[in-house]
Amino acid sequence: MRAWGEPAERIETAALIVTELVTNAVQHTTTRKIRCRLLRSADGVRICVWNRGRARIPSPASPGDSAGLPVAGVPATD
Repeated sequence: MRAWGEPAERIETAALIVTELVTNAVQHTTTRKIRCRLLRSADGVRICVWNRGRARIPSPASPGDSAGLPVAGVPATD
């Protein structure tokens, strides 16, 4: 991303996202092969992480289960 001329803040954010996605892949799969790809487009950078494991994928948490963090596009509930 540095070679693409992306700003330092975006690079740091991408590194955090990759770390989280790879951690999830490691925790939720039985395979030892995890792939990561960054794709650059006019709209930004797309981060892809995948594996071919056979582990059960957990259901996504509901927006209210995000430790009180707001979810984009979903109004906060009190």
